[in-house]
Amino acid sequence: KQWYQRRVAITAGECYTGYSQDQGTCKDDNECLDEPCSDAERCSNIEGSYICDCLDTFIRDPKSRECVCSDGFGAVEAECVDINECAGESPCGENEACFNTAGNHYCECDEGFERGKKGDCKDFTPTDCEVKPKNDNIQTMTGKKVQVRLVGEVKKTWRKFADITWLKNNELWDPQGDGKERFNGFTLRNFQAEDAAIYVGNIFIEMSEEENYKCSVSVTISLKEGSAAIDIENRENFASTQKIGKGLVIVCDVQLTNVDLDNANNPNNVNWYKVNQESGEDTKIEETDAVKINKAKGTYRLWFDSPQLDDSGTYKCEFNQEGVQASTDVSIVWA
Repeated sequence: KQWYQRRVAITAGECYTGYSQDQGTCKDDNECLDEPCSDAERCSNIEGSYICDCLDTFIRDPKSRECVCSDGFGAVEAECVDINECAGESPCGENEACFNTAGNHYCECDEGFERGKKGDCKDFTPTDCEVKPKNDNIQTMTGKKVQVRLVGEVKKTWRKFADITWLKNNELWDPQGDGKERFNGFTLRNFQAEDAAIYVGNIFIEMSEEENYKCSVSVTISLKEGSAAIDIENRENFASTQKIGKGLVIVCDVQLTNVDLDNANNPNNVNWYKVNQESGEDTKIEETDAVKINKAKGTYRLWFDSPQLDDSGTYKCEFNQEGVQASTDVSIVWA
């Protein structure tokens, strides 16, 4: 933010404030020559006035309107320099090391110590707490619910003394953000490709100030890659011109791999379109008295009861579910 000195007219025939008469004309005064700004400000001359804005590394205090240093910085010879909070008495706790950053600091546990449930750094003794995942290698598909369950815990000990922290691909991860956490595991409600990862649960058991233990479990969750092979089963029937008014069916065969449909017999698992070759836009086909859509003998079918000349064109069968997309088309001429 900047502060401006306003120009004020004095009387008729005289120059405005910020100007002086010089050989019959009013010329701009360079107010910056008189150093009107503070040591923390930079003066810039403008027509009829001047501007005082804060020097680099300073900011304008909204209440006092003075140029001051940001939190974590101090003014030294018209410059804001970082204050090393780690110098002198450390602001960190017991068994913690202080690390200074620009304008701030952070604390990390000393080597050999880890942060416990209450936030303090303790020496946890590695142990085998006999806790294991019910399934340590889970393969699933997009959109599915994934449940990770831990077994073998002594409930009385765990509930009173233990805490668990999860890592996802070595990054701190909160199950509450992507699903639902339980003490003995977590649930991902709607699995997506980005959820595929190695999940490590670090279990901290704090029995007392001196008696602290740590163990860990690991679960790999991977995505089953789905695919679809699609083709017009009776394509050869349409190599020749079809007779107007004679009923006709297009048979679309779809073979799926690692795709779990809610209802495999639903004819709407695929969409049918008539392709507009000129505009490049497809028109979705809906059922009418003259056009039927169903599934029979494991294939998807588009029926024409009494096709006419203007029904001629290219028809597309498309599968697009569970992150898997595939399509095929066929051209038909009626005459």
